[in-house]
Amino acid sequence: MRDTLRLQKTTKRGQKRLISVVLQYVLLFAFWLILSGRFEAKYIVIGVLSAGLVTYFTNDLFHFALSYGERVEAKTRLVLLQLWRFLAYLPWLLSRIIMANIQVAYLVLHPKMPIDPGLLVFRTRMRKGIAQVTLANSITLTPGTITTSLENGQYIIHTLKRPLAGELESATMQNKVATVYLDEKDPPPATQWVHSQEEIEP
Repeated sequence: MRDTLRLQKTTKRGQKRLISVVLQYVLLFAFWLILSGRFEAKYIVIGVLSAGLVTYFTNDLFHFALSYGERVEAKTRLVLLQLWRFLAYLPWLLSRIIMANIQVAYLVLHPKMPIDPGLLVFRTRMRKGIAQVTLANSITLTPGTITTSLENGQYIIHTLKRPLAGELESATMQNKVATVYLDEKDPPPATQWVHSQEEIEP
């Protein structure tokens, strides 16, 4: 009986690991295709190999993030739903990357270079590790903003100018990510806008 239970637990762990490997690989490969914008055989092969290599070296971290904060076992149906929603999220993120590129180009090329670098501090209600990490990476991928710290749901974001982080202050990006991972949505968060780490209130 014990051997049977042990075998069942081992099988479930193996299934969850397989799901996380497949999910990570598909997400990375899809992201490669969207960002490269090229569909010739050479670039597809490079994407296949790159996604496979990154998955091989980072799946332990991804598997931990996928499981972190969840009290129930991952269900295949929910994983597939999250995958579908993530693929739908990518075009929205890409549009924000393009818009931010234009805004940053304007700031840099403007004769007066009207930048005001600072740190935006806020918290999120999202509890899933993968949702928090996806938000942090989405912020960093968007020109003009970089996630410098993520700890216990608190983000510290460096931005060239506060309006570049407007969709974080309105919780638009947080809620897009929360929708993907079926996590708790945020109202517009209380934020701090400072110019140095020393000014951040605990």
